[in-house]
Amino acid sequence: MNFKEQANQLNYEKVIVMGVVPFKNVIDGNQIDVCNVFIVAPFDESKGAIGFGVAKVKFGESLNAMRFRGIDFPANIEVAFQQTTNSSGKAQRIIKDIRIPKPLNLKE
Repeated sequence: MNFKEQANQLNYEKVIVMGVVPFKNVIDGNQIDVCNVFIVAPFDESKGAIGFGVAKVKFGESLNAMRFRGIDFPANIEVAFQQTTNSSGKAQRIIKDIRIPKPLNLKE
């Protein structure tokens, strides 16, 4: 099994993106450079919640926010997620790539 090849394979899902927030700054001497994408997600009904919330998902560096310029939010966008983990085994989903369907309501 080729793990690198599998990790680089992109599978796109259609999601509703509510907005994007880039952040680049120094906090306590640490350089922070991130793009957060806010995606509609269903609540975990097993916990008693009903309906939908918004999940914050990382999409690399702040420059990635430029890929969303001109989009009228909320927007239906195709997103390729990747499952990652840290050395403690905590898993998270990040965005690896996006595809913006054409035509999409773009702001002039």
